[in-house]
Amino acid sequence: MSSKGTPPYPDLGKLARDLLRRGYHPGIWQIDCKTLTSSGIEFFTTGFASQDNSKVKGSLQSKYKIEDHGLTLTERWNTENWLFGEIMQKDKLAEGLMLALEAKFQPGSNEGDGKFKLGYAKDNFHFLADIGLNSEPALNCSLVLSHNEFLGGLGGELDVSNVDLKMWKVALGWTNETATLHGELKNGDTWLASLFYKASEKIDVGAEITKTGGQQGEGGEQQEGGDLVVSLGMLYHLEENALIRAKINNVVELGLGYEQKLRDGITASISAVLDCGNISDGNHKFGVGVALQC
Repeated sequence: MSSKGTPPYPDLGKLARDLLRRGYHPGIWQIDCKTLTSSGIEFFTTGFASQDNSKVKGSLQSKYKIEDHGLTLTERWNTENWLFGEIMQKDKLAEGLMLALEAKFQPGSNEGDGKFKLGYAKDNFHFLADIGLNSEPALNCSLVLSHNEFLGGLGGELDVSNVDLKMWKVALGWTNETATLHGELKNGDTWLASLFYKASEKIDVGAEITKTGGQQGEGGEQQEGGDLVVSLGMLYHLEENALIRAKINNVVELGLGYEQKLRDGITASISAVLDCGNISDGNHKFGVGVALQC
């Protein structure tokens, strides 16, 4: 394992997942802006517009860290008028312990929700849990264990009010400095397998196979079937400030992307996802992204 210790369950398979998804903006114009004020408040703004219906969405987030007490205060607002807030303390009560309280509220409809989160991590394990604070709370738990280069994880979602297990998942993985293998089974009918490999200093490659569960038939019984998707992707660093992306899957969707650092703090990217099964009338999607940091 790396010096970073055991990853949390949501980060398992992240390298391959990011290679196949990150940097593509199908059907949208997107701009991100990140800045840090002199008083230590970090602001992050993101906005995007759909090319299909010209609908614009965005969010504004601020984050402030109180290092002496291990506290991080986060608040966020989006264009659907949802307000989010989180208070998190990490590594102060005990090394590796994280406690957080999260809430969201929509003033227009008086809808709201919240959850309490707990995490505990050491070199050879990482535990995460959260429980809702509403009238029908759900408890989510996950645990990842590591030994040398091997990883094993399990997780589940429990309906506390009915003591009903709504979802379970297990994962196995192997990782070193150049390659990462990851496999996951969810609810016995949905699974994925992925591979990330750093072929050289300039080339990263990845592959992912996903199989979704079948649809429910009449009477609630599970039917056979589900979609099988096989995806292959690569990332090539042209030079220090530019890279290209490419991916393709078994339904003949081809993704292409180019990213260029224009100057310090400004990065632009263009991408396209092409329906190669129907070139003339296919559902082709193009996107543009700009990231600003100052």
